[in-house]
Amino acid sequence: MTISLDEVSELKNALSPLLDECTFEEAEYGQSGARVIRVLMPGGDIAYVKYASGAFAEELREEHERIGWLTAQTRIPVPEVISYASTSNATILLTKALVGRNAADAASADPTTIVAEMARALRELHAIAPEDCPFDERLHLRLKQALARMEAGLVDEEDFDQARQGMRVRDVYEQLLSRIPAAEQLVVTHGDACPENFIFRGDAFVGFIDCGRVGLADKYQDLALASRNIDALFGPELADQFFIEYGEPNPSPVKIEYYRILDEFF
Repeated sequence: MTISLDEVSELKNALSPLLDECTFEEAEYGQSGARVIRVLMPGGDIAYVKYASGAFAEELREEHERIGWLTAQTRIPVPEVISYASTSNATILLTKALVGRNAADAASADPTTIVAEMARALRELHAIAPEDCPFDERLHLRLKQALARMEAGLVDEEDFDQARQGMRVRDVYEQLLSRIPAAEQLVVTHGDACPENFIFRGDAFVGFIDCGRVGLADKYQDLALASRNIDALFGPELADQFFIEYGEPNPSPVKIEYYRILDEFF
């Protein structure tokens, strides 16, 4: 889908001359409130522009900060930031594309290898010293965010997982409050560790995308979402294998379920 000339003009005014001679199209990418534009650069390289306004502009600012921090953690591959700008009505982030396909679309790759690589990538991310992470995504803050999103009408009941289809959002929120786990196993998490956010070239993991929720949280924030989607894509045996490859052969079913419920709000 081609975007309007007015939108192209806004982007060029914010990031000019970086976007001179470029062509633009809407991208199917991510689940945030930001719009995402695929950019074909003059030399043939691909980049992505994300832009957002209002509360979503703040989320995009947070993603920019997290990409910068992860870039400094040299073993964690993320998109390179080309430019970043704030205008009177938008926040705009331009990043170089990671060349490859996401884990959900890597049809030619071996699923067993994909799952093992996803587990390895999360192990490396989670191995960063938690005291070095400046971003707090612990549960008490996520619950406040979930409440705010619910009260703002941003939670789609029709998009709930099958186990919660037909439930009212406030009832699901009450489940969250009544089932809070006893303790958090804090690591540096991606925050939205679905296969779509792992980029592969062939069978090799090349980086994370959509890093706006990176921060200090329970490791099950990542493990619960990754295993849920692996199960849906590749079946329960590879979901079990994911935990083994990660180093968690006896995962907590309580935490898995809890963090999947929490994800209904984001």
